[in-house]
Amino acid sequence: MYLAFYEKLNSLPEKEYIENFLVYNTATVIAGVKPASILNFSEDNKSLYSGWKKHGRDFVKEIDLEYVELREADSSIIVLVYRKDIIGKCITNEKNKEFLVKIGYPEEVSVESYIENLKTRYMLYHCPHELGIFLGIPIEDVKDFMECTNKKCLLCGYWKVYNNYYTAEKTFKQYDIIKEHTIHSFVKSSSAIELAESIKKEFSPKLCIS
Repeated sequence: MYLAFYEKLNSLPEKEYIENFLVYNTATVIAGVKPASILNFSEDNKSLYSGWKKHGRDFVKEIDLEYVELREADSSIIVLVYRKDIIGKCITNEKNKEFLVKIGYPEEVSVESYIENLKTRYMLYHCPHELGIFLGIPIEDVKDFMECTNKKCLLCGYWKVYNNYYTAEKTFKQYDIIKEHTIHSFVKSSSAIELAESIKKEFSPKLCIS
């Protein structure tokens, strides 16, 4: 199935290619189980880089997501694609907010101001550790990774897990199920919009971040 997926994806014209690429790489965000995904559009892949500039920005809005370009260099663009409602829940979580305020985020929480602060810090520090919070990584694991803990890594998948092994394992399985559904549906779908709708229909709000 993976072979069929990549064969079909690579055969598409630029607009359809970038749209379906975005749906696949933000499937867990579309499904509502992950607040955001981070994507790197590099000139090494002309179809992605050009496709994002010409079509990607508008398409993200079409599938009811938001985006911020965290950094644009001469040859690449780093983009955070997110669901405003889910990311809002992440940053207003008491432990997450307390951590973010300590490192300079404002006391008064809003998605817009926190995203703007993240962008500023991304420019300053290249890839600040608190990015993990915006991606839905538990604060305990963000802190342990940040502090180069001596704790044993319990699981390594979508992030390095130092705490709550079984909860993380369950989340990883949710992500895998959504990605597998996306691959199977893509091979049968006629458009990226249709693919995004199939993900919403199948998973949202069945699966949610605990």
